[in-house]
Amino acid sequence: MDLRLPFVVAPRGGRLVEAWVPAFFPALHKVGPSLSTLRDELALAVMERFEREPASRLAQYQLPPHFALKQVTVGAEARDREKARNILLEGNMTVLLEKWPRDTFWVVTPTRLPEARFALSEPAALPQALARRLVAWCLEHGLDSLDEQWTQGRERLELLEVDAYAPTILPRTPPRPRTPRRRKPRTPAKEETAPETPEQREARRNRRRLSLVELRAVARNLSHGARDDTLERCFGREALVCELVEALEGREGSALVLVGPSGAGKTALIHEAVRRLTARQEAAGTRRDVWRVDGNQFIAGMMYVGQWEARARGVVNELMEVGDLLYVDDLASLVYAGRTRNERTNVAQFLEPHMARGELTVLAESTPERFERVREEAPTLASLFRVIHVPALDARATLPALLGTLRELEAESADSSVRLSPVALETLLTLQQRFVSHEAFPGKAVRLLRRVLAREGSVEAGTRRLTTGDVIAAMREQTGLPDFVLGSAQPKTREALGWELGRQVAGQPEAVAAVTDAILTLQAALQPPDKPLATYLFVGPTGVGKTETAKALARTLFGGEQRLVRFDMSEFVTSASITRLLGRPGAPDGELTTALRTQPFCVVLFDEVEKAHPRVFDALLQFLGEGRLTDGAGRTVDARQSVVVLTSNLGVREAATHTGFHRTADSAEVHYLSAVRAYFRPEFFNRLDRVVPFRPLTPAALRVVVDHALEALLSRHGIRRGNVLVEVEPRLLDLLVEEAYDPRYGARPLKRALEKRLTLPLAHHLVRRGADDLARVELLRDGDALRVCVELLVNAPAWPPEPPVSSWTLAKISTELTALSARLESLMAAAEAARAAGAEGSVEERELLERLHRLRLEATDIQENELVSRDFEDSESRVTKVMRQVTSHAHHVGHLGLRHRPVYQERPLPVSREEQLRRSRPRVLSLRDEVAWTEHQLASRERGPDVITVLAEGLGDATPSAVWTAANSLPTALAETTVFLEAVHADGRVEWFSGSDERSDDLELRRVVVRLSGLGLREVMAPLQGYALVELDQGASTRPVLVRLEHLAGAVTDLGDVAREVAARDALRGAERAALRAGTTSADAPRYVILRGYEGIMSWREGHTTTELLHVASGVHPTKAHAWAARVLRGSGPRHD
Repeated sequence: MDLRLPFVVAPRGGRLVEAWVPAFFPALHKVGPSLSTLRDELALAVMERFEREPASRLAQYQLPPHFALKQVTVGAEARDREKARNILLEGNMTVLLEKWPRDTFWVVTPTRLPEARFALSEPAALPQALARRLVAWCLEHGLDSLDEQWTQGRERLELLEVDAYAPTILPRTPPRPRTPRRRKPRTPAKEETAPETPEQREARRNRRRLSLVELRAVARNLSHGARDDTLERCFGREALVCELVEALEGREGSALVLVGPSGAGKTALIHEAVRRLTARQEAAGTRRDVWRVDGNQFIAGMMYVGQWEARARGVVNELMEVGDLLYVDDLASLVYAGRTRNERTNVAQFLEPHMARGELTVLAESTPERFERVREEAPTLASLFRVIHVPALDARATLPALLGTLRELEAESADSSVRLSPVALETLLTLQQRFVSHEAFPGKAVRLLRRVLAREGSVEAGTRRLTTGDVIAAMREQTGLPDFVLGSAQPKTREALGWELGRQVAGQPEAVAAVTDAILTLQAALQPPDKPLATYLFVGPTGVGKTETAKALARTLFGGEQRLVRFDMSEFVTSASITRLLGRPGAPDGELTTALRTQPFCVVLFDEVEKAHPRVFDALLQFLGEGRLTDGAGRTVDARQSVVVLTSNLGVREAATHTGFHRTADSAEVHYLSAVRAYFRPEFFNRLDRVVPFRPLTPAALRVVVDHALEALLSRHGIRRGNVLVEVEPRLLDLLVEEAYDPRYGARPLKRALEKRLTLPLAHHLVRRGADDLARVELLRDGDALRVCVELLVNAPAWPPEPPVSSWTLAKISTELTALSARLESLMAAAEAARAAGAEGSVEERELLERLHRLRLEATDIQENELVSRDFEDSESRVTKVMRQVTSHAHHVGHLGLRHRPVYQERPLPVSREEQLRRSRPRVLSLRDEVAWTEHQLASRERGPDVITVLAEGLGDATPSAVWTAANSLPTALAETTVFLEAVHADGRVEWFSGSDERSDDLELRRVVVRLSGLGLREVMAPLQGYALVELDQGASTRPVLVRLEHLAGAVTDLGDVAREVAARDALRGAERAALRAGTTSADAPRYVILRGYEGIMSWREGHTTTELLHVASGVHPTKAHAWAARVLRGSGPRHD
């Protein structure tokens, strides 16, 4: 019996939807991600419910010819007199209206409250009738509200079709017990049954499909995804799609396997075929669903003997009963699923006999390598499949497929107005072809395209536009490669890369040169196509930086140390330990193969490789020679995008016994190379690109190492959380190098000394002080001991507050302008009188006079134009556009004369008082500040120009960008400015430069001197002495650093003067430190922080910055020069040195 019932569908949140039959809510209510799955579950529930129902209730399962779904807004209030409470109903309620032809009324059923069903004579009275019925329902059941029954989203009506057996009309009386009698056995007569028709078979399969158990437990119904329009689309593969569809539409019992490289589009091809199959079947009134399964799903959760075998039999039986297709996304997984160390039984053995008899239709996909493993492990199973090869596309053929995918993704996007430029598409294909060689087109391009479309881009005229920069950023996130390798930045020279790596690796020029060569090779796109990017063997004593060099390579090439995959080969000393790296059949996920499969762009470090078992070297031959690995399940892992680094101590003991023998780099390389050749077999040695010898560390190199260790120490969480800014005297670091230097052990004793000398005293200090107090801790050397000096840091006291500018009215602005005009007239009169007296005046005075003229003209313009009430806005403001049709001129007629072009006429709008305030307030404020500064300069003429020299010096671990940020926070627009920079060369030389000189890449900024010359500077620069607290961006957090701003006393005109003044100041600071070391003075007095802010996007080499630090006491940015000067002149607090 065919049943047709209406059911309601509503979004639940995210990708979930809910569906229910209103007549049986909430009993028949389902929630899930697929509407087709919910439809089947509801159909099964209705079928089971219907077959148990008495015949008297069959009317509930009939669909009336007239029905509709409406949403009604309810607003009602009632009083429950018995319980003395108010009932307030406000919300939206969705109702189902049904009517039979002979009835004179409509049946109204609230979809989420079917018990409140009522009859209605006219649909026009639905809102009032529904409100009355809901109020009555609340009174009957003692409810205060219907919050759970209100409609939360948009609901729609669907039709549910169910084929069920009609219940019997006979009375359901219990049968009478029969008296057992002995009867003669009789051979039953054979009854001839009529053959099953195609319609009966289809109905039987549809009913059985609703009650599947094992298939639903292990597989996903792809046909449901096709009906829900959630499957991927396939473009550019029309011939393969048609071949696959025709093969699947043929006789039942066929077996097909798509063989192609990863990313060639096998899954998308199958999804497209399932879409077309489902559409054709719906048109023909038949149904054969496609179930996706993975071999591991058969054994998931199976603990006891025979469990997964019973599940496999159940799946096979259900597939044969309903005639559906089985889709295996990895054919080899069926061969390995179920195997153990002692048992070779697998899932494929359960499918093979049924496939041979044509009882199952199986569709599978596999890579060529995995299919070869299937041929080896299960040749009979492999012979049952018809192979369809899916080759990878080239970049040119990928473009149409990418365009089609782009249109689909744009349609699926919540923001439908997204656009990707053609140049960005070309860049995407180029980058994927160049760097992602371990995957095939078009899959790798589509995956990157999804990353690009997930970015924000730039919004222009309501359209989100994605450009080449977004493609580069998405590629950077995927691979970790820097911009100069990806091609979006200027390529780096060998010298620049060597300088950058040399700052991270101390005293190892050969290692730096080798690592630089690897990066340059990748930058020039000259990497080998069939092996890793580079394979290096680092040989040398312990603690000389072999591991640190690998970390530096990971940071420079792949963006961070998290891209370093490290294996301690002393843990792989047995022959069985190779399974830890590559896996085994029972546990195929090895540590190395999993790491490379998760992130192929990485540095793989095998530490102390000579300690590993010889079988490990055999396993690494394929890795080093061909750039690929095979795990325990036969899956191939591509490693051609990785850099392999092996470290070893071979030859170190022999080199130590020959005193003075290896004093040159060439002799050391020859010695270590011979030791490596003697230990490794030729086939392993020949796969190494380079053997890099490491030198014992010198005291100078140890000094660089201790700087790096100190930086790592100061970035620890305890110091950042403790609000401590640590500064270490260089002499103390020299002491650590003197005490810990030992050529035999390298940097390891030095790091232990650092922990003992610095970490423990800092820990004791942090325990004693309050967690919320900001302090600067200076660690000084006192002979062979350590002295800790603490300097508390507090914000500078706030200046007297000023009334907020936002409270200014038009009257206040007018009054302020009148006063400013009077002041300008007075200043102009005084200046003209001085000029008439015969004083020629200096250049500064002539500039002041010109500025007064300009300010007076601006004040007049504001008074006569801005503050006068105007009737209309000017043309730059918003306009109203009125369309009128013009039919008398031919050039106004549209295409072929079928429509007229609209002509728009602008109508200006009146200006409001708020708009006058918005326009005039900033101009008046700027005019007031500039007038105050000009008046102050005129009053300072007799004193002459002031020359202020400010030194910006970073303390502790302050970065060059922090120093540059603080130096650029001065009001340089108020005066003539000259900038001097102190920078450190790569070889350690310190040199002063002028701010206008070119700066090379091997320089690191140390200090900045800013010389300002102009009238009236003394007063406005006085508050800018003290500490600037700059917050450095650390990704998820920030780290504060200190920059000291100090005025130099002497005159500075050129680089020589700057060097002398700074040297004198350094001598003074040295004397202060000596006093602190001797204990004759104390640094416990609090010091003031005068500027605070965040490090921004800046480059001191190019000489610009986008960051403005805020003056703590006034709340004004000193870079806003006139506002800062006026605020100081109106009244500031005491000076804070």
